[in-house]
Amino acid sequence: MGPRLPRALTRLDPLTVDRALAVVLTVLAQAEVWLGSGDHPAVAAFVAFVSTASIAVRRRLPALVGIVVPLLYSLQLGFGGDPQIIVASVGYFCALYALAVWTTPRGFALGMAFLVGSFLITSFGPKGSLGNTALFSVVEIVVVLLVRRVVGDRERRARLAERERDLAAREAVVEERARIARELHDAIAHNVSMMVVQAGAERRVLDGDGGTREVLETIERIGRGALTEMRRLVGMLRSDAADSLAPQPGLGDLPTLVAQVRESGLPVDLLIEGERRELPVGIELSAYRIVQEALTNALKHAGEARASVRVRYEPESLELEIVDDGAGAAVPVASGGHGLVGMRERVALYGGRLDTGRRAGGGFAVRVLLPVR
Repeated sequence: MGPRLPRALTRLDPLTVDRALAVVLTVLAQAEVWLGSGDHPAVAAFVAFVSTASIAVRRRLPALVGIVVPLLYSLQLGFGGDPQIIVASVGYFCALYALAVWTTPRGFALGMAFLVGSFLITSFGPKGSLGNTALFSVVEIVVVLLVRRVVGDRERRARLAERERDLAAREAVVEERARIARELHDAIAHNVSMMVVQAGAERRVLDGDGGTREVLETIERIGRGALTEMRRLVGMLRSDAADSLAPQPGLGDLPTLVAQVRESGLPVDLLIEGERRELPVGIELSAYRIVQEALTNALKHAGEARASVRVRYEPESLELEIVDDGAGAAVPVASGGHGLVGMRERVALYGGRLDTGRRAGGGFAVRVLLPVR
């Protein structure tokens, strides 16, 4: 139970945490103001409210919060006295943190200028003290600059890394979709070519029926036009590298794939359930590629392990299950490869369901359901 709590806390939305903290501190600060004995409680309550409530928006408006809160504090301290509100001071330091960490260079420079100006207001106000304020302001400016340098740079690097990961993920999706489109083009083009060839052959051997000849001629002409347009369309997706001219694989090629993986060092068991039947060429190809990607991930990351592949033919669907018992089975998610991305795109193409994750007893499992319509 203990290790789960920190992980749950790290998954909380920072904006939600800020809003909850703002509500709690605002209530406590107002109670401290009105139950205390400070001067000018109405002014103190207003400054305390702005200081604590601003925590809720400090990530979205860091420069504004970093300017307004210190300025109000300086006006209060310089002209209205020090009410000694401890809770509201948390909002003050949160505002300085927002100014140091989340502002742009221009916003930070503007905020620092206002911060220095607020110190001057405090120093030369009716109740200000030049010596105390100067010492406090120098220490505060140095701390803000240090936080800006250390924490701010780390935050900016983290945001940059996150954007790069998002960009890489989008590029991986585009790359996988282009690859799937090329493979489907090759498979569909083969079937359409067979239709065109058969229609042309049948037309040539017919002697009499002119109507049938015209129908077959129309089928042949439309089929050839479709092939031309498909080649033109998918030609835009072709990379400079030459694509393989080998026929696209299907479920009938799984025994060969399993044998190759065994030779590479991963023991694999293959189990076929249900009556084997011919499926649409796209589903056959997608199922083969999913099994291939899952076994490749297991071969790379599972370590010393065994794997099993189960293919089940249902009346309305095709089910796949690829599992291994390796200790390192959780690695593929963070490995930088595009295997899981490719599986997800292929399953989504046919409106199926994909479940991946660690098994309770150790290892990794990939479960797929592809509707067959």
